[in-house]
Amino acid sequence: MGAKVLIVDDNPNVLRLLNISLTKADEDYQIIQAENGEVALQLANEEEPDIIISDVMMPKMDGIELCWMIRENSKVPLVPFIFLTSFQDRETTVRGFRAGADDYLTKPVDRKKLVETVRDLLSRKHNLDTLSENTEKHKGFSGDLQDLSIVELVQLLNLNKKSGVLKVSNGDNSFVYINQGELWAVRKGDKSGEDAFHDVVSQKKGAFQFDVEEVSVERNIHNSTMNVLMEACRLSDEESLDGES
Repeated sequence: MGAKVLIVDDNPNVLRLLNISLTKADEDYQIIQAENGEVALQLANEEEPDIIISDVMMPKMDGIELCWMIRENSKVPLVPFIFLTSFQDRETTVRGFRAGADDYLTKPVDRKKLVETVRDLLSRKHNLDTLSENTEKHKGFSGDLQDLSIVELVQLLNLNKKSGVLKVSNGDNSFVYINQGELWAVRKGDKSGEDAFHDVVSQKKGAFQFDVEEVSVERNIHNSTMNVLMEACRLSDEESLDGES
């Protein structure tokens, strides 16, 4: 069987259209449906889907709260998450990304765009799963930022409580130090701390390498890892939206 796709919307017509679009993609997806965020959270823990597609505006628990709960209190904290919105305003988009969403689609959803986005995120999930398996077998790993982002890498290391240094190369070198899964320190050129991490997160091209080792550098990241990740994502997303406008 193919990947498990959890689709969430309080409108049965939208659920039906999403189901048809994904079924016609000829990927043998297993479609799971939920009519609100509360049901979706329960199904996410029971079924452990490979990807979630959720409306933003829903009764009981909206899509943004669902995304928060998935990231903070579920069995699938790293599952790719796409949110759907009828609103094309900047605030809704940024709120969704701050909650931990990977991408968004505007209603009415274009079938081709939907299928492409799902395929891309599932491919990235596969890369992340493979990296996680290799991390357990070896002392480190390496790869390309076009396959996995800095946020995804730090989330993986945080989840697995790893210690070491993540080196990012793209003309100059950046160093992200992780101590027992927590962001500990960051250096990029003459910048350090959260300012440096924001710059590292904005990099979309380059190579990365993580080496498992004890971290002895002085700490310059003092906020929680999740808060730093969310703030870095917010700034990066705002820059991207500014570029589109």
